[in-house]
Amino acid sequence: MGQQVEKGDHIIVSLASADHDPEVFANPGTLDITREKSSHLAFGKGIHYCLGAPLARLEGEIAIQVLLQEYPNLTLAAELSELEWRQSLIIRGLKQLPVKLF
Repeated sequence: MGQQVEKGDHIIVSLASADHDPEVFANPGTLDITREKSSHLAFGKGIHYCLGAPLARLEGEIAIQVLLQEYPNLTLAAELSELEWRQSLIIRGLKQLPVKLF
């Protein structure tokens, strides 16, 4: 934020940073499946809106619901400080997510 873009400047747009503006999203680095819906950019906008977005959201909702029903005691098996993020401008994600199922 706060950067002037001049004619001829090169910029890189990365979805990995989408929804991480603390002025717009409360606790942007926290996974909160109960968070209010937002107008984030991951599925595009207008005529460029992803046709698969509703299916992706439904799949995610079902997957998390089934996982938590099957493993109600699911917990993180590492300290937050031990988790390693992938070094990528394209995809934001952990290298691995160790969990305890029981």
